Amino acid sequence: MGTSACPRVSGILALSEALCGDASMTDRAMEFLKQVRDHLFYLKLRPGGIRLQAKGADLSGLRLRGFTLKSSVLTQVDFTDAELEEVSFDMSDLFGSNFTRAVLVGSRFVRADLRGANFLKANLRRTDFEEADLRPGQILNFSSGKQEVRQRTSLQDATMEGVNFKNADLSHADLTNSGMRGTDFAGANLFAANLAGADLREANFTGAKLKRAILNGAALGQSILRHADLREAVLRNVDLAESDVYGANLDGAIYMKGAGSLPPEVRQMLDAHIQWINSGGRQGLRADFTGMDLRGVDLTAADLSGAVFRGARLNDASLANAFLSLVDFGGATLCGAKLDQAILTGANLMDADLSGAHAGGADLGMVELRQPNGAPTGRMWPANLSGATLTGADLRGARLTGAKIAGAVFENANLASADLRGCDESSANLTRAYLSGVRRGALSTPAHTEKLALLAV
Repeated sequence: MGTSACPRVSGILALSEALCGDASMTDRAMEFLKQVRDHLFYLKLRPGGIRLQAKGADLSGLRLRGFTLKSSVLTQVDFTDAELEEVSFDMSDLFGSNFTRAVLVGSRFVRADLRGANFLKANLRRTDFEEADLRPGQILNFSSGKQEVRQRTSLQDATMEGVNFKNADLSHADLTNSGMRGTDFAGANLFAANLAGADLREANFTGAKLKRAILNGAALGQSILRHADLREAVLRNVDLAESDVYGANLDGAIYMKGAGSLPPEVRQMLDAHIQWINSGGRQGLRADFTGMDLRGVDLTAADLSGAVFRGARLNDASLANAFLSLVDFGGATLCGAKLDQAILTGANLMDADLSGAHAGGADLGMVELRQPNGAPTGRMWPANLSGATLTGADLRGARLTGAKIAGAVFENANLASADLRGCDESSANLTRAYLSGVRRGALSTPAHTEKLALLAV
């Protein structure tokens, strides 16, 4: 029988040729392949057949092509860097298994249990996950005493062009920055899933459940969202103009509505900023609108975190529901601007003019600084409103915990039910400000940033 680079093999000797040539793993891998042989007998109801069970096995680097491991038990198995093309895992128990960087092109996971599995940077082109269970898994951790840890299923940075997720349960799954062009999510449950920065062009979400899902910065050109449930979903920097949203439920969703009306220069800068955010600064370009005339511009629900607007003119601009954490508005004019529900944690508004601005429910509290790799530093950074003018501004229900307000003017501002805990009001001008229900005093517990992604419950 002739051989090829990736032969379809059967039998113990032929199976062994499908392995990586690492001698240190030969015995372990050979034992697994004997189990595969017995499992094939089991599936065919032949004598000597035994169902494959390899709980917690280390099968990293394994090479296997074209085999059926249907209905096997492979919980918490390590398949890191394995090459498992056209392998069938249909109806298998793969709870907590690790497929980091694995090649699974053309493989099948139909109705498989993949709760808490890890597919980080895996190649999943043309893989079939129809009706698979990819919800979070409860993992037992014994490192610091027996305790349960809820682990999200991760498909982060995975390549998934042409994947089938029809009717799969991906609630709370992490699909950030994954390439999923043309992927089929029809009828899938993506409740509170994180698809930020993903390439979802031409993807099919017909009838999918995307309530509270996060799609910030995702590419949705030519996607189909017919009758999808997008209630309370967060779609900052997402342009739905080219998507089919017939019958979709967008009640309470945060998404850009005026992207098509943005000036070309602003749109170009916004697109580059999206790349900058999604790549952690490795690609694109940080938006710098210093001194620009942006009066009346509609940036509703845009993610402009870290952008620079020093001295910019933003009078009557719409920034409602925008994500503006750590943005520099130093000396900018935002008179009459709409900032309702905007997130301005750690933002610099020093000497900015927000007279008559609408910022009901806005978050001007502290934000935790993070390292370049995203790890928390434990250091909290306050919003800075020193010297800012907020005369007649609407700040009802706004959060200003720990903000710097020295020299800020709140004359005739409406601060009803606002949170001023941790603020030094001694040098701020609160003349005739409406302060009914304002929370004051020291912060009893450390401030924390808003969590935009829901954890499993």
